[in-house]
Amino acid sequence: MGVGGCGWCRVERVAEGVYAVIDVDGGWFRSNSGLIDAGRYTIVVDTQYNERRARDLERLIGELGLPRPGLVINTHHHGDHAWGNHVFNAPSIMHEGAAKMVELLKDIAPDMYKPFFPNLDFTGSKYTTPDIVISGPLTINTQNGKIRLKHFGPAHTVGDIVVEVEWARTAFLGDLMFNRVTPLALDGTVAGWEKVLERLVKEYGGWRLVGGHGPVGDTEVLKKIAEYFRQIIETTEKLLGAGVRDPLTIALEIRSGPLSGWSEEERVVLNVARAIMDLEGKPPGMLAENLPQLAMEMAEYSSRTDSRA
Repeated sequence: MGVGGCGWCRVERVAEGVYAVIDVDGGWFRSNSGLIDAGRYTIVVDTQYNERRARDLERLIGELGLPRPGLVINTHHHGDHAWGNHVFNAPSIMHEGAAKMVELLKDIAPDMYKPFFPNLDFTGSKYTTPDIVISGPLTINTQNGKIRLKHFGPAHTVGDIVVEVEWARTAFLGDLMFNRVTPLALDGTVAGWEKVLERLVKEYGGWRLVGGHGPVGDTEVLKKIAEYFRQIIETTEKLLGAGVRDPLTIALEIRSGPLSGWSEEERVVLNVARAIMDLEGKPPGMLAENLPQLAMEMAEYSSRTDSRA
């Protein structure tokens, strides 16, 4: 049920005291957040990519009549989910895989993204070192019930956390789930993500699922994404065996597959590049070295597919 919003978001109450803050666009750096009433304080799930958007979350907490922010949980390390942490003056939790990436990137981000996204506002965007780093499951006891943090293995990144709100049968999946927006496995693993999705489908049947981009969904969305990644893996493996190594050529063979009509379709190029790395035995989390070339191939993909429409 919609209960408010801001210039870039709409707020949906998914259960009593549990809110999804959904970006109305869902594209690059346009991510979702969550607000959970823990009784004495509010838990903020993901803090947006710049200070202005984080301040909007802070304002929404007041407008919804929630208690002060007392804890931040980052579902993973990507800037659109973590660069606003400092606004809340509250301890933050990350998985150890995400925390390691923060240490690697904190001195070069967000500057490394500015050439690719010149129209975005990176004012106040910065990494802060997490206060609490977990390597396995964690249970948070609140006045309103238990919240469980779980890591299912490398997928979208090496450090994805699921925030499970037990009493509400709601889970915040971060970027393990995209909905109506094409997922991206650039510094994760396509093969690992497919396996994690299969586990999530079994774990969260009948639950409301809040992903990192796009509307609130359910396990049917996860099944579609898993099918998409299976198609990428199978087609990439077949064409590699035939001597084809160019991500654009393979991507044009796959196109959107079961995600027809979802935005950002051109990301299939990056997903194919990551699938090639998986098939070559490269470790999850390792970035492709030819990002400028892949960006050009994404643009070329869009040009060619637009001309076919």
